[in-house]
Amino acid sequence: MKKMVLGFTIFLIVMLCFMSTALAEGDALEGQESPAQTEATPTTTPEPTPEPTPKPTPVVDQLIIDSRHLYDGMDRTYADGYVPRVVNGRVYIILPLIGETYDGKVTVTADLGTTVDSPFVFGNYSQTAGGWGRYLFMLEIPLVSERINGSYPVTLKADYLDVLGQQKQQSFTVYVTVTDGKNPPDPNDVPKQEVEKPELFISECTVDPGTVGGEEEFSVSVTIDNIGSIRARSVRLSYGSEAAGIIPAETNSAMHLENISSGKSEAVSFKLRTTKDVLAGEQPFYITLDYVDLYGGVYTNTRTFLVHVTQPANMSYDPVSLPKEVTAGETVSLPANVFNIGKSTLRNVSVNLSGAGLFPTSSVFLGDIQPGQAGYGELKVFVGMLSMTEGYTESYGRTSAVYTISYTDDAGEAHTVEQQLSTEIKQPVIAGEKTEAERKAEEEQKRAMSQWWVSALVAFAIISIVVALIVVGKFTRMMKMK
Repeated sequence: MKKMVLGFTIFLIVMLCFMSTALAEGDALEGQESPAQTEATPTTTPEPTPEPTPKPTPVVDQLIIDSRHLYDGMDRTYADGYVPRVVNGRVYIILPLIGETYDGKVTVTADLGTTVDSPFVFGNYSQTAGGWGRYLFMLEIPLVSERINGSYPVTLKADYLDVLGQQKQQSFTVYVTVTDGKNPPDPNDVPKQEVEKPELFISECTVDPGTVGGEEEFSVSVTIDNIGSIRARSVRLSYGSEAAGIIPAETNSAMHLENISSGKSEAVSFKLRTTKDVLAGEQPFYITLDYVDLYGGVYTNTRTFLVHVTQPANMSYDPVSLPKEVTAGETVSLPANVFNIGKSTLRNVSVNLSGAGLFPTSSVFLGDIQPGQAGYGELKVFVGMLSMTEGYTESYGRTSAVYTISYTDDAGEAHTVEQQLSTEIKQPVIAGEKTEAERKAEEEQKRAMSQWWVSALVAFAIISIVVALIVVGKFTRMMKMK
């Protein structure tokens, strides 16, 4: 019996050693990863190489004027209202074009218009420029010595082969302003001449004030001369305007005057007023004189004069918004649609956007927008990284932008309208790479499996110890009974 007890005790000791070894191996498995995991080097998501801001991409089959850059010989860019220089009797016209052509060549020819009262010396003014994507022309045109001051259009016709090899022609109009010539003749300065009839002539017309706005009155004072040889009888003066928004200040728009003898004058004044819907600019009004002579002859004379009207600029635009999230490297498009809802012209209208990590390919130049009309465009924005903007160290995250519309009113005053935008720049995801959430899920799964194995070993050890204690207890009681 003693041998049996001794053998059973040795068996229990061996079982306890085996369970201790198993517990130690379980702890080692819980404290370390698989060999593949231990040797793997943490992978770092490669950051995309920052792409340079794309250059402006014009319409494939058309050339456009580079309105943003200032070239030699220019005082202002086209966007700011470029006017060619006139120096020493010559005008120098700068025309920068951008776009793609079949052979990298563009030929520009100047059309000087009609020869009547033209300040230009007519000739064949043509120039060919080469350059892939950018073509700069400078035309030198001499002026006649007897030129008259004013603004004269010059049409520049561009001939080229488009990217498909087809012949194309575009026209660009530039206005040349001449200020060093003679003043144009006054159309109202009609020399007096003796005639064998009455002839009434308005020799002077004064508008006070010279500039009016909407819903304002202005007075008109005129001097009527009889430059005929006999008396003008039953003189009737009427006035008004065919332009919308200018009407007589009083209900009666006509008046009867005294007979005007030959060589005599008559001074008359009346009032007109503007409505709130009158268009800005030089608006016409007319004065009509009706009279008869001694022999029953009937005469009518109508003349038109101008009053300068100003109206505040008023515009609207299509609202814009950025997506809630954008990915670095993509390009988003925003509408650039501006509507003139006022009564004056919006001049040099342009649309742009600025913001950290957001880079427009180019501003949108809509030019002049007349009252009641609209300018349509599209603004393309390249999404980069925040760190590509000075002052930012992070590459991705929230960013804000300012959508800006700029224009100039008839008085030359610059205006801007801004809208605040915001978005979040996300890191681009490389195909085949696991996301952070997927990596964390795998780690949790491995950890759970390791804990299950350890729990199983502990439970087995506890059961073995309980069984051993029960067996030893029984043998002990048996030995005592004997």
